[in-house]
Amino acid sequence: MKSCALVALVALLALGCGTADLYPAASLQRLSRQHPGGRAFVANPELFEELEILRASGIFELVSQHETSRVIRLHPREHEFVCGNPFLLTIFTFGLMPALVPANSTFLFTVEENGIILEHRFFLAAENRISPLQYLFKPFRNDARTLSSILASEYEKSRHSRLPPN
Repeated sequence: MKSCALVALVALLALGCGTADLYPAASLQRLSRQHPGGRAFVANPELFEELEILRASGIFELVSQHETSRVIRLHPREHEFVCGNPFLLTIFTFGLMPALVPANSTFLFTVEENGIILEHRFFLAAENRISPLQYLFKPFRNDARTLSSILASEYEKSRHSRLPPN
């Protein structure tokens, strides 16, 4: 009984010391051109994570306030609930089988220009793979880069869905 409890404790500790990698849940579409949204100023850069995702996406060229009349207001990302059941497999296999859980979120920002406010809402479909053993091969991660690629893809898809057919 003691050894079973010890094994469970070691597995939990190993899971807590693991790494998580974020992957797009679908294929991505590249931007058709650099900065398709034009030049813009971000009014609330204190939302650092959202600002990094937007900056890395390449949708807008972020400039100072006196260089443009287009103002972006970022909103905190909305995360979906994640069930913890997939972690059981990782615990019982001592990290040999990674847990794959959805890491979906909604990225929201508004763009104001000449008194007109447009709301942009994008669903960022991603999967999080969590494995203590994977940490040995990839100890660092960059979720902002992955999320920015997904955001750019969703922006490009939305632009093409709004274009009239030829």
